[in-house]
Order: sequence, then structure tokens, then C-alpha cells
Amino acid sequence: MREVQARAVDTADDMPGVCREEERRTARPLRIVAHMRGPVTGAPMLDGLLAAVVAQQRGLVAGFGPLEHVDIPIEWEPGTRFHLASGPLVAYDGHEHRWVNRKFPLGEAQMLGDTKLKRVHLGAGPTKSYRIPHEAKFCMGDQIAWYCVGDEEAIRSLLVFVGYLGRRRAVGRGAVERWLVEPTEPWGGFPLVQDGKALRPLPVDWPGLVEPTMAMHTLTYPYWEHTREELCAVPG
Repeated sequence: MREVQARAVDTADDMPGVCREEERRTARPLRIVAHMRGPVTGAPMLDGLLAAVVAQQRGLVAGFGPLEHVDIPIEWEPGTRFHLASGPLVAYDGHEHRWVNRKFPLGEAQMLGDTKLKRVHLGAGPTKSYRIPHEAKFCMGDQIAWYCVGDEEAIRSLLVFVGYLGRRRAVGRGAVERWLVEPTEPWGGFPLVQDGKALRPLPVDWPGLVEPTMAMHTLTYPYWEHTREELCAVPG
């Protein structure tokens, strides 16, 4: 069992852990755990998280130029539609309702504005004020886990660049204290199905599913590309 300290993602000249297709992988069943420090707002898919690290190291920016293939050190399923990695497995034992606030400085605008300024629209445009609710959750045991079939050392060398998870990272939400990557014993359907339930978005006819929950979802990264959504079996 080995643990690695987490640090913030940064661009590097070298690309540790990037598993190119022409290289031989040493794949095995793995359990990956993020030990958290404080609350989180959402948890990512493991394959998408690793792909984001590789893309950043390659200097790729979402929305600029054509999409390029990003390879990660996790095995594909036989049809190469998605990788053999579960979604995040986490239970929460506490939560807080918080707000993102922005209030336009109306007094200063009236003082500094032109004498012809008669009104300021606070409901739209650059002067819009808002108060948006969101939820900060506390993970049970301060842990988020994933399962996969992949290269232990290559995955560990990528995760060392991940210091935060989920949304609101810019304000310190979702801080990772350390990562644990260790071999584990697989079960029937590992790591995609357990007790008839999907552990990640899967094709609706995937073997082993029992009365799955259905929803529109993308099967693989980039998960923000909603034009590729299809009806999937998803974690309930």
C-alpha cells in the first residue's frame, strides 16, 4: 500500500504517467481513494479526471481547436467505447447550504457615473446582481473512492498533480490531502457493475444490470460534450 501527497495541477515539460498507446501497460484491478480535507461540491469521473491532467500537460484547452484523443493508463472495455473505471463512490454525512453573491455597487455608480445616468439595470448584463445557492458536502470518513483496471504507477504519477476535486476549487473547495492507489480483489462485473447496479454510465444492454436507472449521459470523456449524450444505465 502506498500513499502520495497531492499538489495542485500545473503544466510540466515532462509528462509523468502518460500512457501512450504504443507502450505496454501493466494493468491490474485497483482501488483509488482521495482523502479529503474539508467539504466538496461534486466529485468527478476518474477517467475524466486523469484525461484532464494529461490534456493540461499537453497544453490542450477545451473549446480551442479540434478535439484530440487523450490516452490514459486505464484499460478500455472490449468495444473501446469507455474505460474500465467506476464513477465516484462516496457517501455524505453532512452538508451546508452556501451562496455565491454578487451585488453591484450602486452607490459608487451613482457617485462616479455621468450626470446623464438615470438608471442601472440590476437584473441583466454586466451590472447584474445575483445570489446563487449551492451545497457543500462532507464525505463520510473524508474519503471518495473509485475502482478501475489500470497501471498503478502511471495512475499514481498523474494523481500527484491533482490537489482539488469538484466545483468551486478556486475558492479552496474540494481540497485533497493525499491519494491512495492500491491493488484490490475484483468481483464479478468489476469495476462497472456491483449487485446488479451500474457504478458508472453504461450502455443499457450491458450484462449484469438488474432494473437499472436510466438517464441521458455521455459514455466517456469529455463529459461536457453533451452532443454525444445517449440513453445510459446510470448509478442509482
